[in-house]
Amino acid sequence: MERFEPEIEACVAEVKERFPMIFTPLYRQFRRYCEKLFEYAAREQSDYLFALAYFYMMEYYASDNDCVNAISCGHEGIKYQLATQEYELVARTYNVLGVCNFVMGNFTKAVDYYLSSIDYSKEYRFAQIHGMAASNLADLFRYNNVYERAMFYYAEAEEYIIKSGEAETKETTFNNMNCMLCNKGYCLLNIGKIDEATECGERIIDNIYKNPDIPYVQFGVHTFLATLYLARDERSKAEFHLGMAQKDFHQSDNYTDYLDDIRAYIQVYMDLEQYDEVTRILNYFIKKCEQDNASFFIYSMFMEKRIRCAAILKDQVGYLEYTKCFLESYWERGIYNLEAVVQAESAHNEHKRIMHMQKEITEQNEKLMIKSNHDALTGLPNRAYWHSYAEDALAKAIRNGTTFGVEILDIDFFKSVNDTYGHIDGDHYLVHVADALSSLVQENEDVFAARYGGDEFVLVYTGKTDEEICQMMAHLKSNMERIALPGTSPVGVDYITLSQGCCHCVPETKNRLWDYLATADKLLYQVKKDGKNNYKVGRWITE
Repeated sequence: MERFEPEIEACVAEVKERFPMIFTPLYRQFRRYCEKLFEYAAREQSDYLFALAYFYMMEYYASDNDCVNAISCGHEGIKYQLATQEYELVARTYNVLGVCNFVMGNFTKAVDYYLSSIDYSKEYRFAQIHGMAASNLADLFRYNNVYERAMFYYAEAEEYIIKSGEAETKETTFNNMNCMLCNKGYCLLNIGKIDEATECGERIIDNIYKNPDIPYVQFGVHTFLATLYLARDERSKAEFHLGMAQKDFHQSDNYTDYLDDIRAYIQVYMDLEQYDEVTRILNYFIKKCEQDNASFFIYSMFMEKRIRCAAILKDQVGYLEYTKCFLESYWERGIYNLEAVVQAESAHNEHKRIMHMQKEITEQNEKLMIKSNHDALTGLPNRAYWHSYAEDALAKAIRNGTTFGVEILDIDFFKSVNDTYGHIDGDHYLVHVADALSSLVQENEDVFAARYGGDEFVLVYTGKTDEEICQMMAHLKSNMERIALPGTSPVGVDYITLSQGCCHCVPETKNRLWDYLATADKLLYQVKKDGKNNYKVGRWITE
């Protein structure tokens, strides 16, 4: 992550701290924090700051029911998020894009975005985001009456919400689980499984009872419980929970996030035949849709129920008025909706372009990573990469109580080879030795080789026996006979020879990588002292 001046770091921290504000009636105040972050991003020309700024502004627009601008920010943000490898933001952005496309009626695009969020969450192990995206995808299938797929994704959502409890705050896991159980309960009610829906309700109540200090979204939870108890013909309980939901009615202003709950809330009042209250609620949301210039998909949902209400109440004047208004809005908002669909279609093309760009960035990053971690001459991992790998392997061996070995080898009389035949030929022999080591690694599991420097090479062996290591060292020794020298070396042969020393044993907690390197070096020295062109495996040498 980039480092910035204290004032910029403070701005980033404040945006993150104030983010929960978007879930309250004060959400509009959050915009100024986003705009300040944009100012710093532009001043610093920082991809990281732009990645954050677009993400938080997208969330703001979504909370303000402005899906078109939310989608625009999401698409722009993903470019910067991919460039800076902020994959958690990428996964979250795709989930929000799915929500926005769903409330605009673009279901195909919503599915695509939810699955993209799930894909990133799987790859980078973002359990919480995975759970949210899977739950949202299940909601979409439920809305379209594809209940089998909905139940599949609710099960997946529950699995990952539970997993996220290990990393996320208790409050986040608590509310995500309650939200998922509500929506799963609606699905079970849709297919007539009242007993299983009741189990969802009982789990929600149990969660709330066991966590009295954690605030929860009363509107969503109590709307579901009201729906559940009405389905069970327990009218008094249904009315109690409906009253509890009404106390948190302001939450429903964000119909982008709470559309399902709003629909259920209205339906409970209709089932209770409280049509005056239904009329009041529908008038409120119709007016809000007009103010927000909401998509025709959302607007028509409320208008259709308002027309039905007028028909039930035998309000002929209201029926004709709202039918006329609906038809007029069909043409006016239909054009707006058409623009939204066109925008979503261009968003699809943008999505494909982003995927192609991501692939290119990934390939470039992989090339850069290989280049930075590998020796330019031999292609083997370099010393830094070897140390990182060896430290991890040693820690794993200590945890599992398995064997761990470090081998150091070098080319006998390499200085003489360089002096006699020149550095170009010397490099040629280094490459041949490296090729032999690469073959050894490919043919044997849990073996890792690197160039340590000059003519020195190092290997790591994990989970091997002394006999297996001796066989590999002997095989490496015999392979050197293929690397011919123009003349006879000081050991009396006409090919490259190696001296190899390996420290191999089960490590203890106190052992460090240096202990293995030091002993392997001493064993290598003993081989040199005894005439070179040989190998030796041993345990600790403390002298």
